[in-house]
Amino acid sequence: MDVVYSASALGAFSDSMIYIGIFFILGLGNLLLVLLTRKPRRKRKAGDVAMVVLGVFLLFVGALMTVVTFNSYRNGDKTVQVRALEKREVTVKCGRYYCTEYDLETTDGVKRYVFGLEKDTWGKMQVDACYQFTYYPLKPLLAGFLQQEPSMYETTGYITLIRNTGC
Repeated sequence: MDVVYSASALGAFSDSMIYIGIFFILGLGNLLLVLLTRKPRRKRKAGDVAMVVLGVFLLFVGALMTVVTFNSYRNGDKTVQVRALEKREVTVKCGRYYCTEYDLETTDGVKRYVFGLEKDTWGKMQVDACYQFTYYPLKPLLAGFLQQEPSMYETTGYITLIRNTGC
């Protein structure tokens, strides 16, 4: 088996951890900025309230991202043997700019999986070839309550290993 891509769990979750850190730093920074500048300011009361609300919101988003990321990690990784059906280079709007996403649509015969890959890894993948993917599935917090019947698509998340296997 030929290894196409490999990453540790820390490497797979590093993007989420960076975003979580940024949200906590900005949220705490806003709150500290309001609390440490205690000079009497009558004109800035609305600005202070807005800074506190923004700080609490950023801390809430950081905490929510922490719970979702930990939930994905705690559920463990999953390994599937799949056949590549289609490679897609998709251009999507990211704010004011356009971003390119590199997707690989695969199937194991029962379910379909769409893996978002980096450009260099995506370039190594071949249509109609078989691969073994090890990844952490994305599990929304209320997934068990919202989706009662099994889906034909599985949401894929943090990829840790891709191997080229024989079909």
